[in-house]
Amino acid sequence: MDVGCPLPVDARAEYDLLAVATADGLSPGRLRSRLAMLAERLHPTTITERHHRGRDTRSVRIVTGQDGMSDLIATLPTVLAVGISDRLTQQARTIVDARGNTNETLTDERTTAQLRADILTDLLLTAAPEADPTRTDDGPGTLGTIRARIQVIVPALTLLTPDRENLDPAELVGHGPLDADTARTLADTTTLPWDRVITHPITGAVLHTDTYHRTTAIDRHLRARDRHCRWPGCTVPATRSEVDHTHDHALGGETTITNLAHLCQRHHTQKQFTRWTVKQLPGGVLEWTSPTGRTYTDEPLPYSPAVRFLPDDPPPPDPEEGSPPF
Repeated sequence: MDVGCPLPVDARAEYDLLAVATADGLSPGRLRSRLAMLAERLHPTTITERHHRGRDTRSVRIVTGQDGMSDLIATLPTVLAVGISDRLTQQARTIVDARGNTNETLTDERTTAQLRADILTDLLLTAAPEADPTRTDDGPGTLGTIRARIQVIVPALTLLTPDRENLDPAELVGHGPLDADTARTLADTTTLPWDRVITHPITGAVLHTDTYHRTTAIDRHLRARDRHCRWPGCTVPATRSEVDHTHDHALGGETTITNLAHLCQRHHTQKQFTRWTVKQLPGGVLEWTSPTGRTYTDEPLPYSPAVRFLPDDPPPPDPEEGSPPF
């Protein structure tokens, strides 16, 4: 493995010892990314500093080959290169999958690798993939709507504290360390939800995962349960209210129906910036405590049941002993 080569000579011995311990039971493919993360922890300069220098080497060049073929080589930031590769692969597979959805005689026998090369050529020369099986006479197909996917893991402290990035670097899964600046840029600009992963502080094993962003099912449930702002006495409809984490998400609160409730903007602000506190009890009941210590309970308004169960009529009293049965 050459991932330890950039390390200074005085760090190689420690790297070798830790690399041997890390290698136990790992395949070569998985070991490489683990060793890359290990090397980052031992490097005297941050990956952000080295990445800024590395970006200056980005380029596109041609290596002329044989039989009228050449290699077009682009040196790019890894996160962009992985995204480009992923998008090309998705588009190529869309073309392959479309072959089985048509009754026409099979004429396109290109492999996935050949399709990736052809789509890249189309995109660069015409800005649109010509080999789009979903194209219709009314307009372009869906091949161009496919977007790149990458998986990034960013430790929370690394995201917040740049000086920690060597201790616990961000990772572009399957490819190795990612500089903190790029990780923060992705976190700030993406419209997709990030998953929070809670790990064991010693073993690193995953204990729990959740996300700050709510699912559609959670939103439907909360609107049906709350119907209005859950501040005691407030009647602002849920459709004009904000969904609040009862126990702050930044402090470990989960994004579940047992920790979410609607609050209008006024009362959301009051909860956040005053000494009012709240805890959520089973059944979506909110128990509010004022700055003076007085408690107020707000319960979800029950729906009128479609079926009502009435108690049975009480049985007639037993006749007294010796009395006539009429």
